[in-house]
Amino acid sequence: MWSGLLGLPAARCRTAAAALGPQRRWRSHPKGGRYGPTYHHFPTEVKMQWPPKDRSALFLLPESKRLMCVSHGWYYPDGVTGRANKKISTVLSFASRHKHNHMDSLTAEEVKAFEALIPQIRAEFAECKKRAAEEAALDAQ
Repeated sequence: MWSGLLGLPAARCRTAAAALGPQRRWRSHPKGGRYGPTYHHFPTEVKMQWPPKDRSALFLLPESKRLMCVSHGWYYPDGVTGRANKKISTVLSFASRHKHNHMDSLTAEEVKAFEALIPQIRAEFAECKKRAAEEAALDAQ
């Protein structure tokens, strides 16, 4: 069959079919293609240019080794996009530790709300540590 279509002798039809194999195979891949999405991008409410051109010094978070910096970003308070609704703000941005992909950004108001919750978070962690020590004592018996 291939020899008649390609105009080649029958002896060379195997090599010609092997050469055309990758050309024909792409049709069997799904709609996204052979090289599909990598799912490294997550849509966020606070937008910014990444990597930022104008940013503060980079800070390394101690436990997770994530990168943190302060830069400029924007968001849409009403959820309606457009130049008229765009509010430019200073944002605190986090990046992954190995590939430096943008993870998330927090506005100044969100950082203030998070800082207000710090005592409550620490109290809950202390309670969990105490409960873990009690459970370890019960497990030892």
